[in-house]
Amino acid sequence: MDSDTTFREDASTLWRTLRPVLLVLGFILGATITSLLVGIIGVIVLDLTAPASQRSPATVFLVAGALGEIGYAVFVGGLLYWKTDLLPDGLPFRLPTRRDATWVLAGVIVMVGAEYALTILFSSLHIPTAQNAAALEATKHASPFMFGGLIVESLLIIGPCEEILFRGLIQGYLRRHFSAVGSILLASFFFASAHLLSVQGSTTGVLNMILSLFSLSLVLGFAYERTDSLVVPVLIHGSYDAILFAGLGLSLLH
Repeated sequence: MDSDTTFREDASTLWRTLRPVLLVLGFILGATITSLLVGIIGVIVLDLTAPASQRSPATVFLVAGALGEIGYAVFVGGLLYWKTDLLPDGLPFRLPTRRDATWVLAGVIVMVGAEYALTILFSSLHIPTAQNAAALEATKHASPFMFGGLIVESLLIIGPCEEILFRGLIQGYLRRHFSAVGSILLASFFFASAHLLSVQGSTTGVLNMILSLFSLSLVLGFAYERTDSLVVPVLIHGSYDAILFAGLGLSLLH
């Protein structure tokens, strides 16, 4: 009798642990589908409103990319409207304080510094790395318009939309069920894994890229946990991406 009770208690505990993780996987699947649908609809509208001869590859890429990212925010907004109990306090947006500004500056410095340190390390050890699809496309159609568009999108669309999904919804939801460390680690794992389809290279290179993304995501998750403001990781993420695209653009167009 005692063994049956213990088994049921263990099973109940396991389910309480797995349930939020499985739900987060559902969130990511739903956000990915919404992103694809919004992107496809946007490209169709672009085809109907602008002749192919008037569209550059850079324009199509930037529009599709921006709409795909907006799809993340559309999914989160719809989900929280439908299920208000997922995050009872909503997404914690507020005007940044001086303390927040310090966190943003420190976060950007740490992430950019870590990115270049890892690049130098991998290069010196001849460790293969993968490349982001956006960076590859930008390199293929390098122009001031392309890199200018990517910088603007990083600050206004990519940073906000990805952080609304991964820090606002996913880390915020996991924080209700796990410790601060557990929720940051899980959210960072999901963030890095979700980028598998957007990196190209050898298997080893992709794994190294995912490991790098996981490490960088820890900075975003920690900043969000300590400030309780979604604006902070949004600004860190957007600035980080913008700096990387600006550096790539300067190296190719100089």
